[in-house]
Amino acid sequence: MAPEILAATGPLVLTPLPMVMRCIAKAGFSSVEVMSGFNRATHDPGRIKSAANAYGLDVAAIHGPFLLAQRHLMGAYSTKCIQSMRLAQKVGAKVMIAHSPFRFEPWSMRWLFNNVDRLEAETGVFFAMENLYPAHGVNAAAVITIDQMRPFKHLTMDTSHAAVSGIDLFDMFDELRDQIVHLHVADNYGKGVDSHAPLGSGVLPLARFLRHVGDSGWDGTITLELDVRAYLDTPRSLSEFLARQRLKCEAALAGEVTDKDW
Repeated sequence: MAPEILAATGPLVLTPLPMVMRCIAKAGFSSVEVMSGFNRATHDPGRIKSAANAYGLDVAAIHGPFLLAQRHLMGAYSTKCIQSMRLAQKVGAKVMIAHSPFRFEPWSMRWLFNNVDRLEAETGVFFAMENLYPAHGVNAAAVITIDQMRPFKHLTMDTSHAAVSGIDLFDMFDELRDQIVHLHVADNYGKGVDSHAPLGSGVLPLARFLRHVGDSGWDGTITLELDVRAYLDTPRSLSEFLARQRLKCEAALAGEVTDKDW
């Protein structure tokens, strides 16, 4: 069975949630990853489910508000984790994507290791720690490398983040495959920043990587987490862009294209 491909609401954080769901459904997706952010609707399980159900979408993943700009949303790190896991449970998501604390917050890391198993047992949701990347040459995040990811039972692997960190995609996936439950797939321009570029537009061998994932029998979920700013002129242009990216991902997973084809 091929991995399920999701679209991310995160890059559309300023757009009303029903409009986002409509564009994603028109692009041919059946499931979404919803990022909790400054839009209050993204914290409300009823409004999330209503917007998704209106367009026949499932909410397969929740991304908690762990971005730097969202640092004060939901309060302390532990509170973010608890509330995000409960939100995921209420909307029927399988996965909650989390970012690690900063390296200068060892108390939050200790809290994670003491409480994540309990949260997973209570909610039935995977707490999937995501690999981050150095910012301006500084490794401020506590989870960037393969070795830093190993202690977590469940993981989200982000291809663009791996590119910024200089980590080979195949090495990360093969080393951590049994722990990875979710993939964030995007290309990267190779300029040392997290570009989340469209598939085939950057330096990553994503067609070959996705074929490797498909051939491996891995059965987690994949979110196309892409920079969509160039396609926001109309809902139609956004849906058409997302549809093209979905089809590329599907073809690559099936081994039907190479990186040269893109």
